[in-house]
Amino acid sequence: MERIKLNLDSIAMMLFCARLKAYKEAPLTTDEWLMIEKIIKKKELSGPAGLLSMTKDELENILELDEFIAYKMIKRLATLNVFLSILNNLEQNGINITTKYENNYPQRLVKYLKKRAPLYLFYCGNIDILKVGISLAGLTKVNKKDRAYTKRLLDKIIGDGLIYISNDSKGVDEIAFKYALHQGCKCVNFVCERLTAKQSDYRKYLKSGQLLMLSAEDPNSYFDITSAIDRNSYVCALSKYQIIVSTSINNGATWFTALQNLHNNWTIPMAIEGLYLGNDRLLDIGVTPIYIKDIISDNSFDRIYEKNKKSLVDAEVNIDQMSIFEFIGE
Repeated sequence: MERIKLNLDSIAMMLFCARLKAYKEAPLTTDEWLMIEKIIKKKELSGPAGLLSMTKDELENILELDEFIAYKMIKRLATLNVFLSILNNLEQNGINITTKYENNYPQRLVKYLKKRAPLYLFYCGNIDILKVGISLAGLTKVNKKDRAYTKRLLDKIIGDGLIYISNDSKGVDEIAFKYALHQGCKCVNFVCERLTAKQSDYRKYLKSGQLLMLSAEDPNSYFDITSAIDRNSYVCALSKYQIIVSTSINNGATWFTALQNLHNNWTIPMAIEGLYLGNDRLLDIGVTPIYIKDIISDNSFDRIYEKNKKSLVDAEVNIDQMSIFEFIGE
């Protein structure tokens, strides 16, 4: 498949905003860029590409930007040739880019995350496989029962003709991701570090079009907890349902992400009933149950959700009613 070239609006936004290790010049923050977008719209300018030809005085006087923001933009403008060289090097290493200004950018991110959606994504593989998907979440420690349920859920995903959305974590997700690839299921793997290095582990699946790898971080960056938290929200937004196999109260990324998801409505969460106290607590505060009989049934995820979802009248406890101690842990 021919690579889709970035348009000038994308290039302009990335020049000003991209967080790249090769850069010493500070990028604009997402909030700063969203403010500039509003100004562009208010002033009825053609788009971000028009910023590429503006001087510091024009940025300050015509767009009425803060002096420090204008300063950061001018410093970045002076590095345009370096920036284009970096993009070319990434492309040579099999890393492509899409932005919110491109047709192939996953619109679910904008729809469900709104201002929290990443402005740009690095990717390798065929981005056209990114369709409706389901993600699984759980503890890093997995027992035989968890493993069996995880594989059965993947069989159901495949049977429903859906893709698997992975957050590149150990435990339940790792088992699900490797099983999905082995079974021929199309997968999206959203990583938060070292995309350049990790793609070599899955080159066969990338080349065949079975796998798409995404990252909102510099492809050469290392793990950062903030990036990991953001990555979890992106996985939720790309998923029609997120199935929680196992979780522990007040402990770990699965629990924290589930609470955030309940508050922000990124996706529809379902938790396996009766396996873990953490799962049962999530069911108490509004997560839809998925029963063992559902896992081994031929019912689709849509059918399971419609059958098991609780009415709003029954939801006596919700995320806003939890104590602060339960939310952050003891």
